Amino acid sequence: MALSLHVPHLHVPHVGSAQDQAHQQKTKPSKFGGIVLTIGMLVALAAWVSSVVALLSLGPVEFGTESATVVGWTALGILSAISLFMMGIWKVHRA
Repeated sequence: MALSLHVPHLHVPHVGSAQDQAHQQKTKPSKFGGIVLTIGMLVALAAWVSSVVALLSLGPVEFGTESATVVGWTALGILSAISLFMMGIWKVHRA
């Protein structure tokens, strides 16, 4: 009786993926896609900078109190930072 243990791991497709085919055909990602991605990154960067500036201009917040303004700007800052990070990784992998 053989006992086998399957350890879960990430399956990464190597053969036949779009990126592999593009490398084999020596093609580059579309220029339009790169422009759209760059515009998206600039929008996310502008949203993050504006949220940081707004939070700094609001000043310190007392412990235990929350206002919709602070919550909204904080959420926008976190969301734009995560989006910017993900788009940066995407842009690096496109190259």
